[in-house]
Amino acid sequence: MCFLRDLGGTTAFAESCDEGHQLAYAGIECEDDEQAVGALFEQRREANGWSDAVLVEDESCLAERRQQVDIPAAAARAFQEMQIAPSEVNVQPPDGWTLVNIDTIAFTESQPRTMSTSLFGIPIEIRAVPSNYSWDFGDGSAPLVTSDPGAPYPAHTVAHAYVKTGEAVISLTTTWHGQFRLAGEPTWYDVAGEGTTVSSSGSLEILEARARLVEDLYGG
Repeated sequence: MCFLRDLGGTTAFAESCDEGHQLAYAGIECEDDEQAVGALFEQRREANGWSDAVLVEDESCLAERRQQVDIPAAAARAFQEMQIAPSEVNVQPPDGWTLVNIDTIAFTESQPRTMSTSLFGIPIEIRAVPSNYSWDFGDGSAPLVTSDPGAPYPAHTVAHAYVKTGEAVISLTTTWHGQFRLAGEPTWYDVAGEGTTVSSSGSLEILEARARLVEDLYGG
């Protein structure tokens, strides 16, 4: 088995053999673009000494290209191919109409979109995180770009006052940035590139409130 290395705990692992030393497990033949990896053995420290060596992993051939695996780059490609569900557009008043010269409120959710995949045999989680929102209120005014998703009344932060009657559709372009992490790990890492989604409200009727004098039937 060549020799073992003491890791300072209860386990020792076989090291790779130097050239000219006898391998513990021999006979494998690899292709020209592959590298031979020796077998891995394990011994455990017990009360009366070391246990017998046990084969943990057979010798194998490792493709040289696998040594050049770039997980962040592969995660970035997976993010670009990800189908991101668009943000939902919510409007207040909620019944398909609003009034001129008062705030029409818009808001959406801020939850990331997450998917699980595998890169080079490694379980990975990819997620799209919203970074900004561009609100087009459909009346020819310039879009309103925000970094927050807005909120319902009375804590609203995204609103627009229409100046004339008519109809409008509010559209929302959300910009997303990507992140990845190894499955089960707590830390997310950013990946290069961005994605966008576009969503819209239903048709919104813009009305004008008119004051009207009425007869006082009770003579007050």
